[in-house]
Amino acid sequence: MSTQRFTCTETAKLIRSALKEAFAGVKFSVRGREYSGGASIRIEWIDGPTTAQVEKITNRFKASYFDGSIDYQGSISQMMDGKPVSFGADHIFTERQNSDEAVALAIDAVYSGFAHNFKAEGFDKPTVEQYRKGALMDWRLAGVHADGNASVQADIRNAMAQRSAHTAEVKHSKTAGRVFVTHDDGYSRQHGCGMSAVPCTVLF
Repeated sequence: MSTQRFTCTETAKLIRSALKEAFAGVKFSVRGREYSGGASIRIEWIDGPTTAQVEKITNRFKASYFDGSIDYQGSISQMMDGKPVSFGADHIFTERQNSDEAVALAIDAVYSGFAHNFKAEGFDKPTVEQYRKGALMDWRLAGVHADGNASVQADIRNAMAQRSAHTAEVKHSKTAGRVFVTHDDGYSRQHGCGMSAVPCTVLF
């Protein structure tokens, strides 16, 4: 059976349709870029679904995976409508932007959880402006931030990664449901860190 091949532009169009179906009302920017030796797609949006929710949709359209432990890029094989396909983007990058409203909600969550610790350190409740400027990276709470990389800035960022200013309902995507990953080339499992593309096939 011959393999149907999609260009980067065609792959981006499929992803755009799948995201529109899964996350009604959320505006996504889906941009493809071709370069010597490959292509990638970048997806951005504000608030709405978490990165993990979006990647359950987008991961099935990736044409390759990367194992940094051996500096190796391997291939991923998919089927769509029961036929083998080859998508036109080696990498799909996702980035959720956060509105001031989302930042404020995350600050509220962190501050309410550690109000006593903030007061003990003499810290007022952080502001959105302080977070935007990165001024909270040096704010550490005794008994909370033992790790050198831990900070109030990181706590707020992590809180935003797990929640949204607007609840995003994940609906069934007919487009995503047409696609599933069958296998990858197996090289990472044999010679690298053991990566596998197959677990990304959660159905929608």
